[in-house]
Amino acid sequence: MEVHNLIGNWELRIGRTELDVPHLGKILTFILPLIGPDFHKNVMDKIDSQELYKPTTAEVLSLVNLALQNKEEPYCAEILRRFKGGYLWTATESLSFKDGVLVYDDIEGKMSQTSKSLLDLVNAKDERVRLVNPGFETGYMPISEFLKNPYAIAQIGENMMETAEKVAKAFHKKEAYVNGLDRSSSDTKRLTALYSSWYDSRLNLNGNCLGGNYDGCVSGVCK
Repeated sequence: MEVHNLIGNWELRIGRTELDVPHLGKILTFILPLIGPDFHKNVMDKIDSQELYKPTTAEVLSLVNLALQNKEEPYCAEILRRFKGGYLWTATESLSFKDGVLVYDDIEGKMSQTSKSLLDLVNAKDERVRLVNPGFETGYMPISEFLKNPYAIAQIGENMMETAEKVAKAFHKKEAYVNGLDRSSSDTKRLTALYSSWYDSRLNLNGNCLGGNYDGCVSGVCK
């Protein structure tokens, strides 16, 4: 919601645009327009300031899937334009360490940032955190391999692979792309972006972002 301060200590509040997105049997309400383009931290801070929660990789993929089904609608067209011409940030992050990579959904910005504490959550069967063993394939690959890629599954979720396949094939009939840091000698945090650039035209799952690029957008989801 846009707020303007008026003389006399009053406010003018202009209503927001809400987009309902089906996701795993429930409805997510994204607030539009997209925030950005901007750095990851700035976009996520703006979502926090709106008292919304930050969408995961799986939820952003559902947003793109809906936009693909409604290409002529102006807001959906803008989502696809940003997806192709820049990228969409997500709140799913990765922490690489000596034994692999921990993928976790930090929708409220309160998740621990150490491998030890994240492993404790894995052992407690906290579904927000997934452990991926090192050695998974990265780079361009057939969509059939993308759908079985352990890192892609950790980012997106097994129950979202049908949606992932639809989105991937909408941009390229045969290939998709994965980028992730499969291990590190010390705890190393990375951020996630989804995109399909004009020159590449494949679904790109990039979980190896540093957050220093300016071209990312996303919007918050109603709690």
